[in-house]
Amino acid sequence: MNTELVSAIIPVYRDSSTLKESIRVLLSDNHAEKEIIVVVDEPNERLLGDLNEFTNIKVITNKKRVGKVRALNQAIKYSSGNYLLFVDADVILPKNVISDSLIEIENCDILDYTKIGIQSSRISKFTSIDYIQANMISELFSKLSKKTFAIDGAAFMIKREALDKLGGFRPVVSEDFDIATRSHRLGLKYKISVKIRVKVRQPSNFNEWFLQRFRWAYGMGEWLKKNLTYIMGMIIYSPIIAVSAVLIMLPTITMGVLLEAVSSKIVSSYLVTSIYYAIPTTSIPIRAYVLTAYNQEVGRVVMASFSAFLILLPFYYYLSRRYGEKFNSLNFAIYYFVYQPVLLMVFLIGISISFMNLKPDINWVT
Repeated sequence: MNTELVSAIIPVYRDSSTLKESIRVLLSDNHAEKEIIVVVDEPNERLLGDLNEFTNIKVITNKKRVGKVRALNQAIKYSSGNYLLFVDADVILPKNVISDSLIEIENCDILDYTKIGIQSSRISKFTSIDYIQANMISELFSKLSKKTFAIDGAAFMIKREALDKLGGFRPVVSEDFDIATRSHRLGLKYKISVKIRVKVRQPSNFNEWFLQRFRWAYGMGEWLKKNLTYIMGMIIYSPIIAVSAVLIMLPTITMGVLLEAVSSKIVSSYLVTSIYYAIPTTSIPIRAYVLTAYNQEVGRVVMASFSAFLILLPFYYYLSRRYGEKFNSLNFAIYYFVYQPVLLMVFLIGISISFMNLKPDINWVT
């Protein structure tokens, strides 16, 4: 049994509705050798009152907002553990996350967790599907390369010796992507646990969703600029992983790929013939409409779009079961045909602004 000290670090900005629950889960963990460090920027009175209920945790308070990265590095200096568990303030942890993590991290340097979106609002039903994609991508890299260039920083564990090699967190918007890419460069071993599932609070309305996703997009642009050459080399070195990740992460791109496939004579003729003969002979007008629609550009686009949707639907259903996520076919249809195109536009805009070296107000301190 691993008896080494684990330092759990939780950064908070002003307040957190899940902080008390996270602290209780960590304190009740079967692993005895642990310390909990909460670092808070601009704490309000309610949060300070909650923290005063605990006498066996370390609390660092900053009267002014120093930002997540500086807060994390600040807490790391106060920590003593050989293993560091980083937990965002909007996360709900499973029981015995520390003891279970020490078993899983034995043969790797960085341990990631399966993330599940908390579905508390209409938009959260769609954003939760983003986590199905992220979990799949992480598992793909974990099993095929045992390294990663991207990680969801909501919760993960890392060995101190590995973090020391990385030199801690850097002052960038996407600090989790940055540290993961640097770990890839150093050849640090990565693993995601399918068994350990962490719940993450989701945006409650469109405005909150837009601000969060735009910040992510801007941070991704910043990350791409710094690592573009390295990422391109990785794609060339491991094209199967990279292409698979992109196709599953962005179904809109999958639709485009299928459109090209449907445009070829062999595939298109087989597809149209199958649909044609699947229609009863009593429905001659519908058969004729299928042929007419296919001969139009719009018809081919619609056919490609629905083909991709039908292919991805059972696959996402399987992934949702694998990762313990709720799945609804109607929500996935809205996600595929409406949410994903809007998300793609937000990311393209955010990344473009980052590449143009513009400085939008993203309400984030680095």
